[in-house]
Amino acid sequence: MKSLPAEYELVALFECEPVLRDTQTKNLPFYYNQAAYRFSNDEEAFLVILEPAYGEVKIQVNQKSTNRLVSRLDLKRVDTLEIKADFKNLSSILLTLASDETFQTLEIQFKPNFKLILQDHLEY
Repeated sequence: MKSLPAEYELVALFECEPVLRDTQTKNLPFYYNQAAYRFSNDEEAFLVILEPAYGEVKIQVNQKSTNRLVSRLDLKRVDTLEIKADFKNLSSILLTLASDETFQTLEIQFKPNFKLILQDHLEY
């Protein structure tokens, strides 16, 4: 991943500490680890897994009351992760995925409720 917010910014956005896959290697930088964040809003529960070195982002959204799966994203070539909003009642990120001739943006809102906007763009 070419661009990623600092660890403390992600903790503030998701309002939780990540569970790191590799806790045995004390000096392993965050960028080379896998970080899993579990958090929720009033209606949905989220699991966000980041593997920055591989450009991988996984996001699972379940309805809290029934545990019904609402959405699952498993992205393998994320170039950038940007925080768009980080407020008490509004939080969202913007993911950018690029290929040779096009790039896609995914705007994902976590609060006040889940929303996903996917746009495909042509590069000139």
